[in-house]
Amino acid sequence: MAQRLRALQTELQTDRSVGESIRVCIVYDTKRGSTERVARAMAKAVGGIAEVGVFRVTENPDVERYDLIVIGAPVYYERPLPGVKEFLLSKNGLEGKAIAVFILCIADKFGKLGKKYTERRYLRMMTEHIRGRIIAVRVFDGWILKEDPKTIGEAENWIKRVLDAFKSGEELGIEHPEGE
Repeated sequence: MAQRLRALQTELQTDRSVGESIRVCIVYDTKRGSTERVARAMAKAVGGIAEVGVFRVTENPDVERYDLIVIGAPVYYERPLPGVKEFLLSKNGLEGKAIAVFILCIADKFGKLGKKYTERRYLRMMTEHIRGRIIAVRVFDGWILKEDPKTIGEAENWIKRVLDAFKSGEELGIEHPEGE
């Protein structure tokens, strides 16, 4: 399976070398709009270097036409919004795809224990139904009332690193808010 993914990635990179750009699908669920805002900031940040589609999970995008899938959700009541799980199950766990995962939550504000809890609980809940190759996972600080420009900036930087990792065949691992 891993060899097949690498061969597909090499083939896609070869096609791009003659002018075809990376196709990125950013899929999210949101309750109050913060995750949508982050997803759209990511799309804007890489719009000049990749072909990007941004979709709410309820729009059920055709992920087959994309090279990289970025999927995100906020955490409410101790779990990511359930629409993400339903989407992943409906798409066979995005099997055969390169995937980056992000969540918005406030648990990281509680120090090392909050980080560990975020990884063990929330990130596991986001990734347990994924059958594709996860190349990056990111926890962003969520907000309740006022948009956090720091989170938006971190999201714009992260998606650029994700694209670089995808191009080079690397994996970024789990990242938490900067300075935490």
